Amino acid sequence: MNKAALDLVREDAAAVLNGRVPSLEALKGAQFSLTGGTGFLGTWLLELIARLNEEHGFGIRVWSLSRGAKAFALKWPHLASQPWLRLVEGDIRYLAELPRETQYLVHAAALTDRRICASNPSLVGEVNTVGAMRVLRAANLLEDLRKAVFLSSGLAVGRQAWELQAIDENHSGPVRCDRAESVYAESKRMAEVLAQCAISEWKAPLVTLRPFAFVGPYQSLELPWAVTDFMRDSLRGGPIRIMGDGATVRSILYAADFAYAVLAVLANGKSLATYHVGSDEAVDLLSLARLIAGHFTPMPEIRTGLGQAGHERTRLVPSIQRLRNELGFAPRFTVAAALERSLEWHRMMERG
Repeated sequence: MNKAALDLVREDAAAVLNGRVPSLEALKGAQFSLTGGTGFLGTWLLELIARLNEEHGFGIRVWSLSRGAKAFALKWPHLASQPWLRLVEGDIRYLAELPRETQYLVHAAALTDRRICASNPSLVGEVNTVGAMRVLRAANLLEDLRKAVFLSSGLAVGRQAWELQAIDENHSGPVRCDRAESVYAESKRMAEVLAQCAISEWKAPLVTLRPFAFVGPYQSLELPWAVTDFMRDSLRGGPIRIMGDGATVRSILYAADFAYAVLAVLANGKSLATYHVGSDEAVDLLSLARLIAGHFTPMPEIRTGLGQAGHERTRLVPSIQRLRNELGFAPRFTVAAALERSLEWHRMMERG
């Protein structure tokens, strides 16, 4: 990563930690185990830990399991070379044990790519459920486990009614279990049930987080999400292509804010609780495309109405009131700021 892009990441990590470091004191000197730590969100978690260690003397140590550990070490050596980080190449479906000294656990490994959901849905189901079971069984062997955070998905709660502005942790909408395309949501729902089994059987000190949609540095623009599609289209000169009429509504949280939320939950979240983590700032896809296009001169064309006739409008926006009330969490970056920082980082990376 070039210096300008790295400075941007460090500035944003500092921004979300500013004034909040004392609330994370419980994590000082701790041993973390992290699955999926080389993914987009896991990488941001490592960036915040790096800032806590280097600037605030936290002394956190991290053991990180990932199928992409070797590639990560080559691509992001500024993190991979840290003495407090141990990268391990492996597949969570075959995990047998975690480091015995583990005190805090974050299970973030999963298959989330919609292209894999379409081409090999049974693999998605296997990784997301068998992997969760393996991690839980390994966690049961730990002697000093203080808190475990399991990352589920906002999709696990089922469909959000169009007229419902935001959904809280008690929401339960319909999920079509007779379609292969439901495998991601259903596998995450099953992983949550397995987590509840661990709580019931051995009193696991476990917290479930349901992430929604995110944007930020380290996010691949080849992923098939609306925000990555729109940024990629714009960086290539356009046009921006929107499925349907652009009325579909989503919320997007900056990745640095998400990483801080995970640390806050590890330090102070209530065991056995479930929290929605995301932005409660709703934005429809047409407005999202216009926000992104506004960062380019000339502005790329925006085309709507693509895809199959009668493309269905959907809404997926979380209520983060529980996270706000119990842990004082509020995003430091607006949607507009998150997009601006993300585009700036990608431009810096392109320039080399």
